[in-house]
This record gives sequence, C-alpha cells and structure tokens, in this order.
Amino acid sequence: MPPRKDDASVETLREAARTFMDATSLRQAARDIGMSPTGLRGFLDGAAPYVKTERKLRAWYLREAQRQVQAVSPEAANNALRLLVGHFAPAYARETTLELVDVLERRCIDSQTPVPAWIAEVRSWYTE
Repeated sequence: MPPRKDDASVETLREAARTFMDATSLRQAARDIGMSPTGLRGFLDGAAPYVKTERKLRAWYLREAQRQVQAVSPEAANNALRLLVGHFAPAYARETTLELVDVLERRCIDSQTPVPAWIAEVRSWYTE
C-alpha cells in the first residue's frame, strides 16, 4: 500500500525519536518504541529502518501524537487561539476562532487523527 500523503516522513520519525530520547533516555525511548537500543541508535545515526522497524516507529509516533494532543487542556487551547486572533475586533475574533476550530477538527477527520477533546468544549464557549 502506498504511503498516505499525510504520513510522517522517515526524517520526521527520526527527529521525533531523537527528541523523545533526549527527554528520556536511549533505553526508555527504545522500550517505548518497541525496538532495541542498538537499533534505535542506528536509526538516529541515519540508518534506513527495516520495514518492520518503520512500522513500529510509525505506530509509536501516532500513539505519542495522540497522547500529546489529548494532554492539551481546553483552557490552554483557548488561550492559544485567543493569542492568534487577539488583533481582531471581538466579533471577528469570535468568528475566526470558530473557523479555526472547525478547520482543526476537519483536518483531524480528514487525516484519520483522533479529534482532541478540547475542540468540542472550546467550540461550546463561543456558540453559547
């Protein structure tokens, strides 16, 4: 099956694994990804991953992305959105915020990515 156009590239996977390893350790990162520390070190050093290893990296990347997205609180998401639309007059800021929330939800659905729980709550704050 050809890769979807929204799949992470091998370089994106490598950078995400490197960032995760830097925040934890080589052994912890390898354990969470499901590969050996030696295999992870080789991948981080630029080796092309085997097909099975790439599948593990992609599965880990999606799990980690979902965990990070779900960790965003509605308040934090709302603050970020308010920062982005803060230069608009209040009526336009509200409308723009709702449009941004709609776009984010649509992109999640289109890319078969879980919709963050904060989307519904933030939307409700602007539609009540």
